[in-house]
Amino acid sequence: MSSVFRFFPVFAAVLCFAAAAQAQSKPGPRVAGKIELAEGITQIEDKDKRTRRPAVGDSVYEGESIATSRQSELHLNMADGASLIVRENSRIRLTEYVADGGDKDRSLIELAQGAMRSITGWIGQYNRANYRVRTPLVTIGVRGTDHEPTHLLEGDPRGAPGSYDKVNEGAAFMESKQGTVEVPANAAVFQALSAAGLPQLLSDIPAFFKPGRFEQQFQQRAQALKNAIPQRRMDRIDFLKKQGLVPPEAQKALDQVKPLEQKGKELLRWLR
Repeated sequence: MSSVFRFFPVFAAVLCFAAAAQAQSKPGPRVAGKIELAEGITQIEDKDKRTRRPAVGDSVYEGESIATSRQSELHLNMADGASLIVRENSRIRLTEYVADGGDKDRSLIELAQGAMRSITGWIGQYNRANYRVRTPLVTIGVRGTDHEPTHLLEGDPRGAPGSYDKVNEGAAFMESKQGTVEVPANAAVFQALSAAGLPQLLSDIPAFFKPGRFEQQFQQRAQALKNAIPQRRMDRIDFLKKQGLVPPEAQKALDQVKPLEQKGKELLRWLR
């Protein structure tokens, strides 16, 4: 009997150590990407509505918003190896961006106005259901894709108001309240601001879908990143295993809790 009671202080100590590890202070904001090019007047707004001017090499974080003005452009190297352009006169929000290499990875970008180009990273490859671009009208998803979501407001000289997506490679889909339309490569889809029906595949790609001044530079970087995505993902997983949100000794204690808890339950049953 004495050996049974000697077990409980050890079990309680491990539980306390594990609880302390779990109660550590929350980590800082997640890095969503880094700035590769900042041309013209652009602005980043954080969750607390504080604004800053972006510079090459700066990080952008989950939850932050990006706004560009006329003849401005921002290029981002995202945490999962994706490449992103925020084109002129555009506003996006990096609502969710988790790139830890697992099945909980996700990307949700809200496009309030203007245009962007996204060459997806490992989230678009391995967690496609968790990749979304959302406009005020539609949600856009991918099948592993290079695509150009666009949302034009009333009076925008670029084209008719509504939501568009042009697919350069792979495939995408546009989902509205009325249903979903698949979009193949080298095609564009449109949901009009006033439309009540399904998004429509366009017979011709609108003229405003054209390369920017730095498109070649962007594509070269994106290709280099794309080739490195599998290794980059494994590096991220390895880093988290080593660094994690808790130190290795605390993680070891957490791993011990489950079998010890089971032993404790068995001993309690025996005591009864």
